[in-house]
Formats: sequence, structure tokens, C-alpha cells
Amino acid sequence: MKQPYLIALILFAPFLSIMGQDETLHPWTDTQGRTLQASFISFDAAAQTVTIKMSNGVVYPAPLSSLSAESQALAKQLAAPKPAAPSQSTSSPFDEVVDEVIAAMPADALGPEALDIDHDWSSADGRPLSAKFISLVGDQLTLAMNGGAKEFTLPISKFSEESKALAKVLQAVAKKHRPAPPKPAKPVAPAKPVKVVPPKVVEADLDKVHTWTSADGRPLEATFVSADDKGIDLKMRGRSSPMNLPWSKLDAQSVALGKALQALKKSLIPTILGGNENNLERYGSGKWRGYNTYIESVAFEAGILSNGKSAHIWLLKDGNRVQSRPFSVDFEGVFRDERGGWGHRKVTSLETSPPASNDRRTTTIKGKWNNEGSFEYSFELSNAGLSFWGDAKEPKSTEFPTSLRIALRAPSVVADAKNATLEDIKKASGDGALYVDPMQAKRIKFPFDEKWADTQKKLTKDGKNKIEYNPVKYAEFNGFPYGDHKVKVKPASTRKADLTWYVRYGVIFPAQGAALLLHSTDGSQAMKDPKNAAEYKDRLEISKSERLTVQVIRGS
Repeated sequence: MKQPYLIALILFAPFLSIMGQDETLHPWTDTQGRTLQASFISFDAAAQTVTIKMSNGVVYPAPLSSLSAESQALAKQLAAPKPAAPSQSTSSPFDEVVDEVIAAMPADALGPEALDIDHDWSSADGRPLSAKFISLVGDQLTLAMNGGAKEFTLPISKFSEESKALAKVLQAVAKKHRPAPPKPAKPVAPAKPVKVVPPKVVEADLDKVHTWTSADGRPLEATFVSADDKGIDLKMRGRSSPMNLPWSKLDAQSVALGKALQALKKSLIPTILGGNENNLERYGSGKWRGYNTYIESVAFEAGILSNGKSAHIWLLKDGNRVQSRPFSVDFEGVFRDERGGWGHRKVTSLETSPPASNDRRTTTIKGKWNNEGSFEYSFELSNAGLSFWGDAKEPKSTEFPTSLRIALRAPSVVADAKNATLEDIKKASGDGALYVDPMQAKRIKFPFDEKWADTQKKLTKDGKNKIEYNPVKYAEFNGFPYGDHKVKVKPASTRKADLTWYVRYGVIFPAQGAALLLHSTDGSQAMKDPKNAAEYKDRLEISKSERLTVQVIRGS
């Protein structure tokens, strides 16, 4: 790879002998009296080092202290600058000799490839270096190492005479083969902006699929979601979450359409009612009337009710709700009375009232129960899914200790499933089913059209459970009633949380009224052992690390 460089050296080798270092051999004696013959290269006063060159060409740096007094004096004498001969020219003999070499070189002696390879360089004190030539400007030589990753500039006086000559030759090659940079073009006057008339839009356009055009002319089919000063959110078919684009990515007409839709959406914002001790601040009109917070994703919609303890979830297909009634998620304070019956703590007051919003990810509600207990419930609504966690405190004097639980209840596919015929159920349910994955058994399928009596036969033997189907790792609703979607319900961790499922009382077809309950492990034990419920200290907490998660998996 370095052949062009070798050709150049052969061409000007006779001139290098004129410009090389003093080859006179001098006797050098060390402190032990040993003497060798070598020429002087350099003396570094700072490092106290003498560099000599032996007759076989080996360059050797020696500490000054290792030499005898006579040899030390010789080194300093040879290193002393020699008086410069008077000259009227600023050029040096080095420049004159190399210029002669360059003039005598054949036109094709070195090609442009010599500028793309590493060459062997050496410093004035003999240290080697492999690097690519970049430029020689005045007395500043610029080289690049490691494939161009490291570039540096040094005075050419820091290099040996051979390297100086090489730099001059390569600079001549660069002048011949590297074209001069083009002259900057005259600035073009900016084009006058095209005047765009804002389009007229109506409320139906907010849900319509529009054709948007990118700044470089490419079309995009998508529905408007929202916009602000920076850009626009668009919802495309096949994507689970909106896509954000800065305004600069769209052409002028699409920008005008987006801003017109945003102005229309703002004009349709519903009225908002203030909060009080019984209700959160909430929307007073429109689609989300009675809700404090909501999210509209591609696969689902969800909202937090103004009661501060409940959320509703609808599945969507092509922008329309799949089911007429939503999944519901409720925070509940439950206890067992002296007869073993179930009781629920009622919310008597709300201490916080977050402002009504459709762009808040986490909403935290604080309030009191009717036993003077206090609670803090947290709802997280995002395009990726929903999460619920919370904790509570109650007076130690409470007669029947409370446990906190989060309950998800599935809507019946048939409105009056209890009185519907099997034919009605099958027609409405199709292949819909509830699947549960127990901690101690394989996955179990509960078809929506199967009677609970038939389901029990599969789960029991001689009146006893042959399958421990509670607690479960997760549960999943899928099949015909939910379109292409799957609804997966699970705790974030099963280490300190129990997820169980049960059938509502009086329901003939179990999956038509299934509910999933999340307790802390202590909360679950307190419900089984009501006499000692107060001993389970974590019964009133479902931490964020054990939260209930609801993931809507969108089908193809």
C-alpha cells in the first residue's frame, strides 16, 4: 500500500543525503568507561536525553546521566545552535532542494492514491509514526491517524528532514489532485409563501380519515387526534398509539387542516362542573359527562368516574365501541361482619379533586370512608394500558377490620343473561371465553355460552375441587364479543398480591358475569380469617409494584 511513497523516496534520495543529519561519528563513553562510535542526532535538555545514531543505523536515546562528563559536554556542544549564514531570502535550503525534487518528478510519479494511505513519518528525535497526510499550510503539518478518527496539527520543525521532504511532495500531489472547493453559490431569494385558505371543518371531520401530505409530497391516511404549537397527533389504522409529527413534516395545506381541526375541537370542549366533597371536578356535557379523566386510544377508551373510586373501559373497533356496557374497575374497602357476611365501606367525602382532563397519565384521589378510615387511590391511564393501586388507613378501634381490594367486573355479553335462552347466549357469545392461568394448574378455558353447572362438573369431583383455579397469574377475555381484541388482567407481581376470580350470584352462564379481585396477600388472608383480620398489617395496601394491570391487546 505504500509503494507510491517508496517511488517518491527513490526519486529524491540523492537530495536527501544533502539535507540529512550530520553523519560524523563521535566517540561516546558511558560512566563505566565503555566507548562506542555514533553520530549525534539530538539533545533534549528538558528530558536530559541524548539521541545518537550508530553505524548500523540504529537510533538510540540515552540518559545524559549515563554518559561520562566528556561525552555530556560533547552532546551539549553539538546541540548548541550554529550561527545562521546571512541570507536575504526567507526560504531555507530545505525548501530549495525539495522544490528541485518536485520539479524533476515525472507528472505521474505519485497519483491521488498517495493521499489516501498511511505513510511512515518520524519526529526530529527519531520517534516513528504512521499517519495519513492531510495538508501542509505554511509551517503547519496536519496528519490523521486511526483511519481519520484522530487528526492533529504540528509545526513541521518537529519532524525529521525525511518527513519534511515527504510532506512537501505530498502537498504537491494534493495541489494537483484535490480540486479547489467550489465557490459558494449566490444566496437564492426565499420563495414567497403560498397563501393557504383554512378549510371549513365540521364536527364529523374530527372522526373522519383524512389524507395528509408530507412536506416532500407523500400521502398519509389518518384520523386527527390533537394538535398544539409544536405539531400534530394522528391515528393510523394498524397502529396501537397515535403518531406525533412536527408541523414541519407536513405541507401547508395539511398544516392548515390540522390547525382548523384543533380549533374546532377546542370549541367543542364540554362544560366542566366543580368538585365537592361527594364528587370530583367533572365534565358536565358531551361524551364524557360525569367523568373526571379520560383517555381515547386506538384500541380502547377509559374514564375515571366523578365518584373517585371507579373507572370504565370500552373496547373500540374502527372508532366504535364494541360492547354496549363497559368493563368496570372499582376500589373497595371490604370486611366480614360477625355473621360472616360481606360489608363494603362507603366513601363519605373526597379530600382532593384533580381538574377534569384528557391528557393526565396518573390521577390520585384521596378521601374518607364511613368508619373514619382514609384512602388514597391511584389510576394510571395510557395508550399502553391501565394500572390501579392504592392504600388506606383506619382507626384501630374499628370493630370489623377492612381489607382493600380492586375489582374488575366484565360486562355481560347478553343484557339479561340470567333469563336468556342458550340459543340467545350462543348467538351473542360466539367463540368468546374467559381464560385463567392458575398458580397451581394449567390454563383453563371458560366459554361464555357454558352453564355454570356444567363448568363445575369439570372442576370438581365428588363435590370437591379437583383443580385449584384460584389464585391466578392472569386472566384473559377474548373471542367474538370483543372483536379482534384481547383483554389481559394481571397483577404486576404475584409475590405479595393475590388475583382471584369468581362468578356473580344468580348468574347461570359464569363468564357473562365474571369478576376479578386483587388483594394484597395479607388482605386475602384477612378475608379468610376475619376473627384475626387486624393481625394482617398489609391488608390495606396494594402497592404500585403489585398493582392491577389491564392490557388491551389489539388484533389484526
